[in-house]
Amino acid sequence: MATLTIVSLGTGGEEFLTKGTDRLLHRGGQLVLRTERHPIAGYLRQEGIAFTTLDALYDSCEDFDMFNKAAAVQLLTLLKNGDLCYAVSDASFDNTVLTLQQLKPRETDVRILPGVSIAERCLALVDRESCAVRIMTASEFGTYRLSPEEPLLLCEMYSRECAGDCKLKLMQLMPEEMTVSLITGEESTGDLTRQDIPLTELDRQGHYDHLTAVYVPGVDMLSRSRFDMDDLIRVMKKLRAPDGCPWDREQTYESLLPSLLEESYEYIQAVKDEDIDHMYDELGDVLLQVVFHAEVARQHGDFDILDVTTAICQKMIERHTHIFGTAVANTAEDVLVNWEAIKRKQRGITSIAQAMEDVSTGLSPLLRASKVQNKAAKVGFDFADAKEALSKVYEEADEVAQCIDEKIDTEEELGDLLFSVVNVLRLCGKNGDIALYGAISKFISRFSGMEKSIKNAGKRIEDLTLSEMDVYWNTEKQENK
Repeated sequence: MATLTIVSLGTGGEEFLTKGTDRLLHRGGQLVLRTERHPIAGYLRQEGIAFTTLDALYDSCEDFDMFNKAAAVQLLTLLKNGDLCYAVSDASFDNTVLTLQQLKPRETDVRILPGVSIAERCLALVDRESCAVRIMTASEFGTYRLSPEEPLLLCEMYSRECAGDCKLKLMQLMPEEMTVSLITGEESTGDLTRQDIPLTELDRQGHYDHLTAVYVPGVDMLSRSRFDMDDLIRVMKKLRAPDGCPWDREQTYESLLPSLLEESYEYIQAVKDEDIDHMYDELGDVLLQVVFHAEVARQHGDFDILDVTTAICQKMIERHTHIFGTAVANTAEDVLVNWEAIKRKQRGITSIAQAMEDVSTGLSPLLRASKVQNKAAKVGFDFADAKEALSKVYEEADEVAQCIDEKIDTEEELGDLLFSVVNVLRLCGKNGDIALYGAISKFISRFSGMEKSIKNAGKRIEDLTLSEMDVYWNTEKQENK
């Protein structure tokens, strides 16, 4: 069986070859260089070592993904003729090597001979040890998470477009004015030079190739103006630390509940107002409450933020079997049917009454009522439409009136009245809490307008009768319609 040996030449001349690699190059047989644009090519000619390259593929392929596949196919074809040595600058970073490993037949014998890494040479120029720096190719960077406080070395920044993509991702969290170290190489010799430039200039250089790299120093949180989820968790841990904020350290699950509810409603209002700036601001407040609760839990040993994200990811995967499994759901309604069936199976629910009892008592009564009614509606126990449901509201209102006339406790009948109103809301496709929230805001707005009108008329609201106030109220109501 023929053996494919992949060797790392390094990015310089023969002084960067290991003894093992040099012996292998002199052994003879099939030798393929990824590109002739490498300083070792001159050394091979000088030593009388024959080789071929993959340079012709660059011109025939539309992008690097196509090139990587074409290179792997060509190398595997050559391997049929006997042992093959494939030489690249650095096997640990070369995408043709990765593609080759993915496409090779299982029985193919592939060996990799390491060499002097381009990363080690670059880090020597910026005086950093590799163990303290995250290292990857520039083309890979787009699929990885940016950790701003972690120093970063991006190798093989082969084009202006690649540099531009890296710059845009870095500027998501890094200061635009920060200084990065651009490392460039001389193809004929492999010599590397370092130039410190502003991040904004990363994609404005004159030349890019496989020797181009950039070193990005870590930036601490307080030196940045944009932040991610990790930063929020770090801030909350600091606030809850023994030397943190006295107020934040005193909070408990129970004390935070009003804030969680309040922030949720403020976000709802921002959505209804179509106020984009307030939407992300208020959503941040909601997210803070999630992180706050998770940090309280972590300190008590109950759970942590990883348990929170794990629970919701597991739930989304388990209940979207049409995406992550073999189930079929062609419409939104199909999705909801599947979701409900999976949930009932997981919770051991076998009757409609059990499904109703399973609706969380932590919900607002209006929302819980709507969800319970939906359970009944699934088996046909429902009004035909909102207008028919409205007739039930009138019926329940008459029963409340009767209780008032007879001086009987009205609580039960008022509950029935509210429940019947929720039926109308549900069949109109409306959320009771949101509708009531809007009604409250409207009432406050109209009352404020009425109060101003009375004051502008030189009168005091406290001195007016209800009938007199109604005149101003109706005026305000007409003007705001």
